[in-house]
Amino acid sequence: MPRLPPFRIAALLLPGFLSAAAAAAPMTALPRPPSGSAPRWLVPAYANPCCDGGPALWSALIAAAQTRPQQLAVIVNPDSGPGATPVDPNYVAANGQGPLATLAATDALLVGYVATDYGNRPLATVLAEMTRYFDAAYWRNTGLRLDGFFFDEMSNDLGQVGYYRQLRDHARALSATALLIGNPGIYSYGNASGQTVYAAADYARVFDVLVLHEADALAVNHDYEPPDWLGVSGAADVGFIAYGAATGMRTRVALSRMLARNGRWLYVTDDTADNPYDRLPAFWTAQLGWLDELIFADDLE
Repeated sequence: MPRLPPFRIAALLLPGFLSAAAAAAPMTALPRPPSGSAPRWLVPAYANPCCDGGPALWSALIAAAQTRPQQLAVIVNPDSGPGATPVDPNYVAANGQGPLATLAATDALLVGYVATDYGNRPLATVLAEMTRYFDAAYWRNTGLRLDGFFFDEMSNDLGQVGYYRQLRDHARALSATALLIGNPGIYSYGNASGQTVYAAADYARVFDVLVLHEADALAVNHDYEPPDWLGVSGAADVGFIAYGAATGMRTRVALSRMLARNGRWLYVTDDTADNPYDRLPAFWTAQLGWLDELIFADDLE
């Protein structure tokens, strides 16, 4: 039985490959949503479709994508990243069938999970994984394409902006319209080295989306200060991820806080296990409606 991808989303603080990218056969990606667009679910689908909570998770994602694809973005994570070529057959089988292939046939956005270890992971390793996601052989020559990348364990240190710019440039070489999401998992930033090359505005512009909180729902609800780069020209859209929202009310409160903070890429789950993303929230079906009708309730507990 294939193992489930381990939980790798970060909780807190966090020129040679471009020619290889050009040599790869990039697949066409959908244009990314414009900055300030309507909110979307950003779902970490960290369950193998084969087993445990995986079949139910993928079935529900497909159902949602078939009815409201414009509200759905899914983080694809076969093996804490792409894993080996070809992709795990539980996602896309040799005959081209599988839950990921079915999901890709909708207009939901699909982004590939890439761990960066806060800028400490060797650049060549990260670039190679990115290229693999856009390699036709990886997808068993089915024509399946991703729409971008989810860079987990993103450093919030300004001194690492150059590292992430190289990832951005490589992604753009693979697909000019690639959606790039960074997950520092925290709203603040630092400058440990005291360098003067990169400023907060550079950090804000390196990717299309920055996840400013990834934590327990209570922390997301109560521990937040708007970063000073919000409103800077070209700054990233804002995302939030919360787990441990044990009741429907806490889920609604978390969503309302996220929206009040101009969050555009959202996820709230009641799951609290070692991998809080190995199933969909117990309130998933209700949440789909709440996103449309939610009344801002920033004073609720």
